[in-house]
Amino acid sequence: MADPSDRQAYLEEQIERQKRGEPVDVEWARGELERIRREQAARIASSQRNLRWLVIGAAALMLVLWLKQNAPTSQRGMLGLGLAVLGLLTVVTLGRRRR
Repeated sequence: MADPSDRQAYLEEQIERQKRGEPVDVEWARGELERIRREQAARIASSQRNLRWLVIGAAALMLVLWLKQNAPTSQRGMLGLGLAVLGLLTVVTLGRRRR
């Protein structure tokens, strides 16, 4: 019998037992499923944090380029700023609804 600490071998053994119609270690399978779900949630949270910082950096870069172009004094520049603020408010509102 395989050791549960060797997850791959133990999983393969449990699959073979199931194929033969023998009882499987249900508690171990539930524990593995929970462990995998926790790992997946941690990876998704990490990806979201990284993506959030990437978006913040891109927004800061766009703001610098917008100011460098002297856009605050032009009518088109103010229209672009208004559209950006409107988009930001939409994203914030939709983000709060999902929670």
